[in-house]
Amino acid sequence: MAVLMWLVAAPVVGAATKAPARQAPARPVKLDAREQAFVAQATADDAMQIALAQLAMAKSGNPKLRALASRIVSDHAALNLQFARLAAATHGSKGNAHGVPPGNISAMKAHLQTLQGEAFDQAFAGMMVNEHRKIIAAYEVAAKTSADDRLRTIAARGLPVLQSHLDEAQALLKSNNAAEKQVAGG
Repeated sequence: MAVLMWLVAAPVVGAATKAPARQAPARPVKLDAREQAFVAQATADDAMQIALAQLAMAKSGNPKLRALASRIVSDHAALNLQFARLAAATHGSKGNAHGVPPGNISAMKAHLQTLQGEAFDQAFAGMMVNEHRKIIAAYEVAAKTSADDRLRTIAARGLPVLQSHLDEAQALLKSNNAAEKQVAGG
């Protein structure tokens, strides 16, 4: 009987001892100071661009600019959600990943609010070009150098989205400049 019990139990015991041990993921639990600074910069940029784009959606009569502004709002909100999830995973927060928007956002909004029509569209597109160039550079660094694979992934996946915003804003600036030259020359 003892031999029979051993024969029945042996495969279970053997299988349990032969199963590979589960290892903790190799990702860092906490982001380092440089990574935290990037997350703060990216989320502050998200907040700024969302605020400016919401203003553009309300003020601009240009359907292409309004469409870009709408994409900026939704895309930056989605990026911010990814950063919030990362913050929850790395710091045990309740999903807060909000950097402080730059101090010049009030001045930028105030300036845009004084403008109308083509002047507004030009200023907004110009701001989007400048701001996207800055944040794209930060995303490129994070995508290449972050030790945290989740942060590298967010940055790498965010780059084409941000680049598309930059490309559209540049195209709007060029088309507005071309239209102004036609009016001035014709």
